[in-house]
Amino acid sequence: MVTGVSKRQGVSTALTGSSQPEDTPTRRRSPKPPRAVGPPIPVLISIFIAFTSTNILVSSLIRLGPQYLEPVYGNVLPYWGLFHGTVISLVLGGVIGFRYWHHILATMDPDYKAKGNPLTIDTKTSRAIAVAFDVAAILTALAPPRVRYMFRWSDALGPVWGSLLAQCMLTFPVFFLGGFAATISAARISYNPQSPMRQTAIFVTVLSTMCLLLWVGQQLSSAHHGCYGLLINAGYAMLSSLIIKLLTGHQENIDTAAASEALRDTQARKAKTPDAQASELYDRQLRKLRFVPNVACALFALTTLFTDPTCTNSLSARSSIDMPTFHTLFRNESITGWVTVVDETKRDMRLMRSGHSLIGGHWKSTEESIFGIFYFADAVRLVQGRKSNPEDKRRRMTMTDGEQPRRLTKDLLIGDGSERALQIGLGIGVSAHSLHRQNVRVDVVEIDPAVYDAAVRFFNLPRNLNAVHLMDGRRFIDEAPVDTYDYIIHDVFTGGSVPASLFSQSAVTQLRRILKSDGILAMNYVGVPNDKRTLAHVAHTLHTAFPHVRCFAETVDDMDSMVNMMFFVSAKTIAFDITSDVLQAMGINTICARVLSEMQQNELDLVGLMDDPNVHPITDEWNPLPEWQVSTAVKHWHTMRGLFPTAYWLNY
Repeated sequence: MVTGVSKRQGVSTALTGSSQPEDTPTRRRSPKPPRAVGPPIPVLISIFIAFTSTNILVSSLIRLGPQYLEPVYGNVLPYWGLFHGTVISLVLGGVIGFRYWHHILATMDPDYKAKGNPLTIDTKTSRAIAVAFDVAAILTALAPPRVRYMFRWSDALGPVWGSLLAQCMLTFPVFFLGGFAATISAARISYNPQSPMRQTAIFVTVLSTMCLLLWVGQQLSSAHHGCYGLLINAGYAMLSSLIIKLLTGHQENIDTAAASEALRDTQARKAKTPDAQASELYDRQLRKLRFVPNVACALFALTTLFTDPTCTNSLSARSSIDMPTFHTLFRNESITGWVTVVDETKRDMRLMRSGHSLIGGHWKSTEESIFGIFYFADAVRLVQGRKSNPEDKRRRMTMTDGEQPRRLTKDLLIGDGSERALQIGLGIGVSAHSLHRQNVRVDVVEIDPAVYDAAVRFFNLPRNLNAVHLMDGRRFIDEAPVDTYDYIIHDVFTGGSVPASLFSQSAVTQLRRILKSDGILAMNYVGVPNDKRTLAHVAHTLHTAFPHVRCFAETVDDMDSMVNMMFFVSAKTIAFDITSDVLQAMGINTICARVLSEMQQNELDLVGLMDDPNVHPITDEWNPLPEWQVSTAVKHWHTMRGLFPTAYWLNY
């Protein structure tokens, strides 16, 4: 008779397997392999829930983990080691689960059960799965405070190891428990001691299918926002555990009733040893406490919800803790992460932050940008041979006496309203605002509504721009009509990287398509000037669509530091007319005039780079930018920590 697999199996072993008189000497025979019997319906449902819940939890946390770490470590470094850490965690959980399964089988030995172990294989399997989800739910519910504690050590640990250790606190333990639950479930489904080869084949097939479903789920899943996403996952794990416990209790009642029926024989009752009685009493007491972890998880989740600042978008004292010189005006967890607007009282500046990156800021007294690179884009209207160039306008003008005007007035900087510009990536809207003041009709494409909202409310971005498109930039340029824009401002860097799809050959070709024949594209790229490999590939990709490419760095004082580099590309020759008269008309003391006066001194030589035969255009199929930007992301992280104190980056 089969021992300990179901109600049809566990009853006979509870009788210790003795059918002969005790004083009759018999030779001990090796037990025959038990007959394979599938798990009962409650256990099958529990196993199905285990597989489904593991898939959902792991798939969701693979996306949610890096997103949760992005405000402190950027949008590149949280992915460093994520794949290997996920695989190792799942494999380790699987190894422990496999060993525990063999422990379950060992406890089904008749001698072991005679010492007091009334549970069946199915009961032990379901209980182990429920415990795994209990621990996963509690760990996930407490993840925000644990991870925020780890954030305090980010300076000491650095951007790489700090990010990896934070993942060890956030996602890897849940992956470990998911591997444990999935392995035990697969082992029970495939249990067939009479045919080891068939058992192994089914076990491997089930786990392989599980891995495939994890990959598909990760591709299709969409992460929830930060803290809410973690709490939703904690609730889902808690609910899965609760259902499995209810199903396990139902199965235990069935097994107990069957065992009681078999134990009506008086001799069998006497055969129960004190160890068996104590074990049954202990198990009954333990069953009374089985829902305590679910209650604890609910309490932990509520505590996190009401105490952790990342669980709300509202402003509170907690959102400005440890920041006496900073005053938070706006915070919103949007589709690209946390967007915050902060006033720094010490230097009288206002900043907009997206994740672990400053996407703009201005001096409150003058409302001029604190980052001069954004004024480089104004040079698109100062190119010789274009109708917008003020020097060309002056040369075409004649006074009433037949002479040309000797002084270039500010009126010559203003367009006639026929020019159109497209800005991809808004920031605080420095370029869009400047072009708008010059009577250029500006279209803005910004993927994050919170960024646009903050730019309008706190940085005086005009509400009467020509058009605002809150959508993905790549999709917009693929759908925009041909020959539409005189100028395109392309600035999409944030969090330590750029969206690689907006720097591919296909994207550049589309930008050329929607530009007019003499139009100019200004593309900001953040990187290291001495990183010739990346710079060469970006320049070569631009050169495949535009014959004329020039690049100017924000500064050339340190060629190994992180700087903004502005590419100017066009189908026609690019020669700037940034004369003293133009600068005087702009306002010689303005930051814009000062930046433009120094721009041409910081030009980078691209001729040798673009002509290198080993350099290939970046395509949608071959796009190495995400991999190459890891070192850039590390430099960017250190640069941001050098600009503002750690407390600023830890409060968002």
